[in-house]
Amino acid sequence: MKKILISCMLFVTTALFAGEIQWAHSYKEALTLSKKEKKPIMFIMTKSDCKYCKLLKSTTLKDPKVIATLNKNFINYMVMVDEEGATVPYMLAVYTKGFPTIWFLNEHGQALFQPIGGYMKPGAFLEALDVVGKSYKEYLTKSATPLMKKGK
Repeated sequence: MKKILISCMLFVTTALFAGEIQWAHSYKEALTLSKKEKKPIMFIMTKSDCKYCKLLKSTTLKDPKVIATLNKNFINYMVMVDEEGATVPYMLAVYTKGFPTIWFLNEHGQALFQPIGGYMKPGAFLEALDVVGKSYKEYLTKSATPLMKKGK
């Protein structure tokens, strides 16, 4: 009976937390988690009055497959740039032309790709996440390889 009760509690807990994206609380935390967990950072820049930012948040970022993929394979961070105290790295701010803007960064905060500008439907976004995930694995493999072999 105890095993059944524990299994039910685990299932309910998992179901409750699987329905939301796990967000880093700060850019610094996102960088730290990226290094620790060896995952790329998905960095979303939004504005409070942005129609397409709201659409992205209410549709794509609520899609169960998107949520599962982001939580499993990425460190997620979102900043509302027009809120007091918002921190955006200078180079990302300079190259952001509109909102929402989605950057994929390595553990050092460097862009892995050009940013995605604007709203994306869940299916297209999942395809983009797949490309980023595969490329990041290749990046990790290459960065773990010594540049010069000993004795040469």
